[in-house]
Amino acid sequence: MRHTHAVPHAWIDTDAGYASADQIVLATGMPIADRGLSFAKVRALRSYCVAFAYDGELPEGMYISVDEPTRSIRPVNPDDGPAELARLIVGGNGHPVGRGDSEKDCVDDVIAWTRRHFPGAEPVATWSAQDYESHNLVPFVGALPRGLGRIRFATGYAKWGLTNAPAAALRLSAEIRRVPRRERPSWMATLGRRLTVPADLGRGGVENLKIGWEATAGWTGALRTHVPVPAPPEGEGVVASRAGHPVGISTVDGTTRAVSAVCTHLGGVVSWNDAECTWDCPLHGSRFAPDGTRIEGPAVGDLERLPRTGRPSGARADE
Repeated sequence: MRHTHAVPHAWIDTDAGYASADQIVLATGMPIADRGLSFAKVRALRSYCVAFAYDGELPEGMYISVDEPTRSIRPVNPDDGPAELARLIVGGNGHPVGRGDSEKDCVDDVIAWTRRHFPGAEPVATWSAQDYESHNLVPFVGALPRGLGRIRFATGYAKWGLTNAPAAALRLSAEIRRVPRRERPSWMATLGRRLTVPADLGRGGVENLKIGWEATAGWTGALRTHVPVPAPPEGEGVVASRAGHPVGISTVDGTTRAVSAVCTHLGGVVSWNDAECTWDCPLHGSRFAPDGTRIEGPAVGDLERLPRTGRPSGARADE
C-alpha cells in the first residue's frame, strides 16, 4: 500500500489486482500494514465456545464470570435457531495466541465444567475466536500513521465487537465525511486514545517482555530437537531443527507436511494448535494452516513449504 504526490488517491496492489480510492479502511482484525506498530500495542487472544444439547432447566439471560478462568453462559432461544440442535452455549478459557499448553485441553475443560454444572449436557459443536485487546483496553480507531489521512483502521475490540465495531465504524465514517469535531459525540474522542497513563504503559511493557521471552524460548526449544523425527500422529504437530532452522512437521487428514516454523511477520517460532490443527505465532497472533497458508495476520505471507511432505502415518519426517 503506497501513496505518492503524483497519485491523487490511496491505492492497493494485490495478487487479485489493483484498486485506488480517496479513502481506504483496513477492516481487518489486525492492520495488514505495520505502520504505527499496532501489533505491539495489543495482544492477540483466543477463546473457546461449545454448544450443548440439554434437556434441563436453562438460566434466563446471558452471564459472564468475574473470576478466572472465564466462563460465559447463554441459552439458545427458539428465535436463535433449531432448539433441537443446541440449547446452551458455554465459552471461556481465553489465552494469548500460541501460548497455551494445549488448545484441545481448553475445549475439553469447558465441556467438563459444563457437565458438572448442567448434568446431561452433551456437546454438539465447538469453535473458537481470535480477538485483539489493547493495553489500555480501549480500541485503536483512526488514521493509520504515514497514510496522509487517506488510510484508516480499527482494532483492539477486546471481545466486544458487537458494540465496539459499530462504534468504530461511526467514528471512521465521521472522519471520512469530515464531520466537525464539535458535532461528534464525546465518546468518539475516547476511541483510539493512545497509551498515556502509567498503568497502560506498564501493561504494554509487561506484554512486550513476554513477547521477547516467547521469541527466545521458541528458537531455543526448536534447536533442542533435530530432524529426522517420527511423523506426528494424526492431528499433532512438532517443531524440530534442520541445520539450525526451525521446521514445523504435522499430520492432518493422513498427510504429513513440513513447513518453515518461522513466522513471516517478525520471525517468531510458531507452535502447534492441537484443537484447530494450525500453526500459531506466540508473538503477535499470526496463524497458518498445516500447509503453511496464512489464515490471519499481522503476517501477510505464508510459511515456506518444505520438501518431503505427504508421508503416510508412521513414516519419518526429516527434511
